[in-house]
Amino acid sequence: MHEMALCRNVVDMVLEEADKVGAQRVSGVYLTVGYSRDIVESLFDDVFKWLSRDTKLEGASLYITRVPFAVKCLECGYIYHVDVHDPDTLPCPKCGKKRYTLHSGMEFFINDIEVVMPSEPIKEQ
Repeated sequence: MHEMALCRNVVDMVLEEADKVGAQRVSGVYLTVGYSRDIVESLFDDVFKWLSRDTKLEGASLYITRVPFAVKCLECGYIYHVDVHDPDTLPCPKCGKKRYTLHSGMEFFINDIEVVMPSEPIKEQ
């Protein structure tokens, strides 16, 4: 269950950034996660809610954008999507070779954090 460790890191980083800007609370967290991270989104969301309780993150929405596998052909440089469950997608569609490096699918980062700032007091005249 690596979701717990990954989520703990996200929660810690978001709380740190929220404190830096003096946020009252966090209303949304946006993540980009590659398919090779093999997380179960519903489990990740549950862990996020559990770790967020009694913090500025409690009640925040979690938005996850998944990035599919893409490889770069070492022969011709073409970048294409692969389905690891379908061997027919492994050869390069341009040159037919099967020599490539991973181009995307390993991502795991925080894109954006929505925060609610404390209201400034009204100045009396």
